[in-house]
Amino acid sequence: MPVYEYEHIWDDCELCDYRFGVVQAVDEAPLEFCPSCGLNVRRVVSQISVVKSYTFDADKAAKKGFTTWKKSGIGTWEKIAGSGVDMIVGDPDSVKE
Repeated sequence: MPVYEYEHIWDDCELCDYRFGVVQAVDEAPLEFCPSCGLNVRRVVSQISVVKSYTFDADKAAKKGFTTWKKSGIGTWEKIAGSGVDMIVGDPDSVKE
């Protein structure tokens, strides 16, 4: 459920903050009164957070010409899919963790 941000219409309240957030369903009506002090409030535009999830498909990337490696140890990567070398191995003395 989203968090909607509200602010007091008049800056009269000495009990609560000028702005506050409320978790509400999308189809729920906006608040008209502050739940703490009872003064009039309005919903305001604030930041949104959008999370897009996807799964990476190494074979799909390989079909588009990319090579995918997986870390198999410190300074060592092994190929999962695509053309290219089968393994990348770095000098253990020069690898930073």
